[in-house]
Amino acid sequence: MLPTKSIFSLLAMLALLTHVTGQTVNYTPTSEVFANPERGLQKYSITGSNYATTVGANNLSVATLNGWKGSTDRVTVVFRYFLLEDFLASDINATYLANIQTDFANIRSAGFKTIVRFSYSNAQGSGAQQASKAQILRHIDQLEPVLQANSDVILSHQAGFIGTWGEWYYTNSTEFGDEGSISATQWANRKEVVDAMLAATPAEIPLQVRYVGIKTTLYGTTPLTAATAYQNTPSARIGFFNDAFLNNWGDQGTYGVGAECINPVGTAAYNYLSNETKYLPMSGETNGLNPCDGGSRTTGANAINEMGLTNWSTLNRDYHPDFWGQISTAQYQEILRNLGYRFVLNSSTLSSNGDSFELSLSMSNVGFAQIFKQRPVYLVMKNTADNSISTYLLISDVRTWESAVSINQNIAPGLTGTFQLYLWMPDQSPALRGVSDYSIRFANTGTWEASTGYNDLLQTIVLDAALPVELSQFSARYVAPSVALQWQTTSERNSDLFVIERSSDATRWAAIGSVKGAGDSQEVKKYAFWDHYPQPGLQYYRLRQIDTDGNAQLSGIVAVPIAEDNELVLHLFPNPCADWLEVSLPVAEAGSPQRLFVLDQKGSIVRSLSPALQHPFRVDVSGLAAGVYTVAVQAGERVLWTRLVKQ
Repeated sequence: MLPTKSIFSLLAMLALLTHVTGQTVNYTPTSEVFANPERGLQKYSITGSNYATTVGANNLSVATLNGWKGSTDRVTVVFRYFLLEDFLASDINATYLANIQTDFANIRSAGFKTIVRFSYSNAQGSGAQQASKAQILRHIDQLEPVLQANSDVILSHQAGFIGTWGEWYYTNSTEFGDEGSISATQWANRKEVVDAMLAATPAEIPLQVRYVGIKTTLYGTTPLTAATAYQNTPSARIGFFNDAFLNNWGDQGTYGVGAECINPVGTAAYNYLSNETKYLPMSGETNGLNPCDGGSRTTGANAINEMGLTNWSTLNRDYHPDFWGQISTAQYQEILRNLGYRFVLNSSTLSSNGDSFELSLSMSNVGFAQIFKQRPVYLVMKNTADNSISTYLLISDVRTWESAVSINQNIAPGLTGTFQLYLWMPDQSPALRGVSDYSIRFANTGTWEASTGYNDLLQTIVLDAALPVELSQFSARYVAPSVALQWQTTSERNSDLFVIERSSDATRWAAIGSVKGAGDSQEVKKYAFWDHYPQPGLQYYRLRQIDTDGNAQLSGIVAVPIAEDNELVLHLFPNPCADWLEVSLPVAEAGSPQRLFVLDQKGSIVRSLSPALQHPFRVDVSGLAAGVYTVAVQAGERVLWTRLVKQ
């Protein structure tokens, strides 16, 4: 019989061998209510009368926010109503702007996100319910720097400014129309306000409008698809807020039904909103009990059903008390758990190849909605010897995690040792990435590490990195209008080539160039490559190292944001187009040497030509498949970009 100590040693060795050769871990889901960013019940707040006169007055406090997060509701989102009643005919003063900044700073300190709305009136009456169009546009200009500086903590920007409560209905205005009587000119005035908001608000922050008819009237009725979502277009950036959820008259105008007690579920407007909010935010509040059909729409059971149908992410806990007072405890808990996303780990499997391993993850989203804002997914490897951390970007867009989710990826980290594995989903903003309050927690028992924001996969892997090439550094940085890539190796064996690959979604990759390897080397080698034609938005890069015998290994992925400001100066007509496209440059660039490129969504060049210097010039695109493309024109020292939709 073996001594006890020997038995434990043998068990440890067997466990280690299991980790090396591959194992599956199954996870246990939990029904616990816990805080998670960008979802759940939201708390209501509004600026007070002294907000415009006293610095530090009526600000949101960190203590109050922390109290909401620590409550049984586990709140992480605050709705902030900025009332501009003191500025109907003047600029927003410095005191008010300073108080806005203080609010955002406190929201950030507490680990919250905020939904913002600006309005001039919170009480219906005969007086002016908003400023003039010119004054509103001036106020939006004033607010732009504040919105830009605090984009990391703004969850969405609701299209207020017009009407009582900023809901676009009671306006008492010849410029904007009133209560459903709106002329074409008045709609054009309203569109100017939304267009100004889109321009002033960072592209990663969605807008929300109160009624379906606002979006369809201003920007058309074409529904979003997976191909057209998440673009910097009005349709792809405008979601909805419903401040009469489940009430009569089609949620009091949300869906525009023709009679008080018509149920909007299944109508064209309802289905349109349900489709749009698969990609965009849906939030709001109830405002009373619906008297129609015995109150059947405002029951807890139906509320849960319709939150799922229309993809609700946040709901006001403070209104309406009649709704909250008549639902059961079980229904309340279900709403708490399922507003927005709720991710559950089902299983993970490792298959080791000595110096690399295959990771397979099975997950589910059991919440009412998908995530509507981009964020990365990292595999974290913690060395058990020294607790050092290495992170690897997994190829998955979290915004597409609808129900069943799987990730299968080969990881070749070039490391030696024993590593514990974690899943980490931090905020997209570099400023918030290290703050665990902004990391996503999975709904499982025994996996959450609150101090780091990691989800423990309960997996250990042993690696022996006897790799042909040891990559010690790989980076990318934007040097307008190009991207500079640099990497460094500490040793190479039979190294033939480094192929640089680029992607706009970390899923579909295209080779954009190559650099010759060092062959055999035990010295530090430094390499560089310039991508002169990056697409606007977040771009991903990786290296494919190829040996002289044809074997290849992939590096980790690096990401770099590319500025989109050049989109405003390159004009395409028509867009969308069918066969021919007319390209116009700004006057300052019209006489420069030019070269035009059309790139597909993988970043591959599908058209390339050097047009004559006549301006504008026509491009034949009849041979291109229908889809979304990027048109780039190199004009002198600049590269100008814009999106093209090919029909």
